[in-house]
Amino acid sequence: MADKSIGPGTVLAGRFRLEDLVQETAGAKFWRATDQTLARNVAVNVVDAADERAQALLQAARTSATVTDGHFLRVLDAAQEDGFVYVVNEWGSGISLDKMLGDGPLPARRAAWLVKEVADAITTAHRQGIAHGRLLPENVMVTEAGSVKLIGFVVDAVLNGRPGSRDEGAPPLGEHESDVVNLAGLLYATLVGRWPGSDGSSLPDAPREHGRALRPRQVRAGVPRPLDTICDRVLNAEAHAQTMPIETAHEICAALSDFIGDPAGMQVGPEATTVLDRDELTTEPTETGGQHKATPAVPATPDPEATQAGAPLFFDDDTGVGWVSPARSRGLRSDEDQRYRPAPPPPFPEPEPRPLFAPDPPGGHRRRLPEDTQAPRPAEYPTDYHTGGHSGPGTGSLPPVWGPDADRPEDPEQTDGRESRDAGKNWLRLAAIVAGCLVLLFAVIVAFKLGRDTDQPPADTTGPSPSQATNAPSGPVRIAGVSDFDPQGDAPQEENPDQAPLAVDGDPATAWGTLTYEGNPELGLLKDGVGLVVDLGKPVEVSTVDLTLVGRPTSLDILAADKGASAPTSTDGLTRVASAQDAGPKVNLKLEEPVTTRYLVVWLTSLPPVPGGFKGQIAEIAVRS
Repeated sequence: MADKSIGPGTVLAGRFRLEDLVQETAGAKFWRATDQTLARNVAVNVVDAADERAQALLQAARTSATVTDGHFLRVLDAAQEDGFVYVVNEWGSGISLDKMLGDGPLPARRAAWLVKEVADAITTAHRQGIAHGRLLPENVMVTEAGSVKLIGFVVDAVLNGRPGSRDEGAPPLGEHESDVVNLAGLLYATLVGRWPGSDGSSLPDAPREHGRALRPRQVRAGVPRPLDTICDRVLNAEAHAQTMPIETAHEICAALSDFIGDPAGMQVGPEATTVLDRDELTTEPTETGGQHKATPAVPATPDPEATQAGAPLFFDDDTGVGWVSPARSRGLRSDEDQRYRPAPPPPFPEPEPRPLFAPDPPGGHRRRLPEDTQAPRPAEYPTDYHTGGHSGPGTGSLPPVWGPDADRPEDPEQTDGRESRDAGKNWLRLAAIVAGCLVLLFAVIVAFKLGRDTDQPPADTTGPSPSQATNAPSGPVRIAGVSDFDPQGDAPQEENPDQAPLAVDGDPATAWGTLTYEGNPELGLLKDGVGLVVDLGKPVEVSTVDLTLVGRPTSLDILAADKGASAPTSTDGLTRVASAQDAGPKVNLKLEEPVTTRYLVVWLTSLPPVPGGFKGQIAEIAVRS
């Protein structure tokens, strides 16, 4: 078979008809094909038999087929035929993690559940002595049914090479160690949208300081402390030499199961990690079932930012989530037995994100907007997508509900198994509403009739009553002018003043922007904020401020001057009347109480990432009474 004969319509093994070329990389072709026997889609990787990867590809297919886990897409066939080597895998429809994160990080519970599913699969493979080899966000997919699948198991590392270490001069990681580090990298990426793991992902790099990835809580507000600790203790293990390390996929899976309240995945039996007193022994299991090793535990001063215990028990001071006491979760005890394991409660609700930025300002780091990080999509991509030994982005869809709480309806009015009862309640509510409307209509008719029968002269209706004038519908407020506001800046105290009119020119494609700040989204920790002063021309009543922003997330406050005050030169004397956290791009801020003022300040306190740092941009401002 000549190379030119490989194309749509080619049939391999008398069964698999090639349909669409999804991607071609370094001579390896990835196809969507049809299994003519079972009338289903399959994924096929094809390389020339003379390619140096050909025999390794066959061996990788045979190796991956020995692991039977529902998270891996099965190998259906692998052979050499007419000068070509091919591997046939199951086909799946869904979206890969790198594409999913283009819309922003995931909620903490959903992120923990997704990575737990991946860690569970990797645990199964590692127990059989087999590593994925290229565990990148591009190779993790959530299917249209809401399940997690791993793409390119063993095969992708052969076709595209094992990803290298991100640290220059560092020794290369072993295959199993690379999988564990990249598991923590997947958790990090789902929480903050940045990739700290091995090279090879199209996601923007995680910010680094002194050669180490910053902790997730230093990059994005609202990351729960237990998940932050898991990432840091795996990715920056050398910084935690005096604490129990997290070294296996099973330990990561158990810790994440503990966080989401899944007792089925917690560490039990011989693989449990036990933390004893400082003068006792510390047991560290091996994931492959080898001999356990016992070494004296190393005394250490508790780190207030880290979970000291190696066991998956936890308590988060910020969110209040946990099922042991704070003292026990941090390995601090007086006379109580730390080996005690209470039963876990039901799953906890997702905590509301709150500002948790760490105060230490890092150095400058390269940043890219999520929309700049999308991997190029070949023109031949089918619309549903893909599996097999391919690391390209998924372009499918997700179910409306997926993750740890997929069995819980998002509508609080509905619960599993109670649809009929809820339907009955809804009918009762509807009947009550109809009855109320009829009573009200009857009362209006009676009142109207009584009013006509009175001998009093009719009221003057030539003009609106005072109450009608007061309750006139709200409308837009004319903006007389806008100027930049930088009271804490160095002289001259200004930030792109020539761009300020662009925020009220009616064109969302133009915007006023701040300077670019390095190191931290909170203006590099140099200022409390920066923004624009909106002059309404005269004191008017304001009830709503609508903003169009560029990029996300942006945190901001709306400040108002007193009714008779002059244009503000500092934040002193200004009153915060509305605020938004992690907002963008459309923001509708309804004031709790209408305020009468001439001057409003749009005060940016946390800026979205851009290449080279962080920058806030306001495209449009609209004020309504």
